Amino acid sequence: MLVDEFFQTTALAATRDALIEGFRNAVLSLGFDRVHYFGFPNPMTRGPSADVIVFTMIPRDWFARYDAEKYEEIDPMADWLVHNRLPFEWDAVTGAMDLSKRQKRLLEEIRDASLFDGVTVPIHGPFGQVNGVSLMRGRRRGVSASDLHIGRVLAVQFHQAYTALEDAGDTLTGSALTARERDVLLRVVEGLNNAEAAERLGISEHSVKFHIQNVCKKLGVNSRVAAVVKAIRMGLIAP
Repeated sequence: MLVDEFFQTTALAATRDALIEGFRNAVLSLGFDRVHYFGFPNPMTRGPSADVIVFTMIPRDWFARYDAEKYEEIDPMADWLVHNRLPFEWDAVTGAMDLSKRQKRLLEEIRDASLFDGVTVPIHGPFGQVNGVSLMRGRRRGVSASDLHIGRVLAVQFHQAYTALEDAGDTLTGSALTARERDVLLRVVEGLNNAEAAERLGISEHSVKFHIQNVCKKLGVNSRVAAVVKAIRMGLIAP
């Protein structure tokens, strides 16, 4: 019944906010009170400046700590997400690994932040981009096979509905981006900063910033990484 109701919710949702609210209510029915929906435009260059948080119910101070400690470099769950397509329970993944001292400290801080029973659903896109939906609880209860199965169904349906809502308002065609703008975006996909992209393309850093600003305006986004995500999804660039 939960899955059927959520499919009806996604069919009726006319805005992303309405869809997010419906998804939050659905996962709450499973007992998960924390949700994190994010993406890696290019998994090979993931990190605090290269990842996109679409929405989250995790306290922002946790992400500040995560970035400050550069945990993205050693996060076992992020690495598992990139290389696997099935949903996974965090404890099952980390319990089977020989963890470093930094990784053990990361897990301790996750528990200190009251993030328990973590489950992540990987969603791999056609051009190498990877999205993930993580579900967590504020109190430990244990993760069942049903939690993994239903969580996966809800997460994939949510992701598809969310991107469909975004795409519904997108009428831009590939020709609306100039060749140079596409070149600049592809350098961002490679993980290059503005100075590095300028050197690679033989143009000034100011020109790189100018092209990125133009692309953001055309795509209706407010960051270079969000521009890459949207351009890939719309087929404007193919990394």
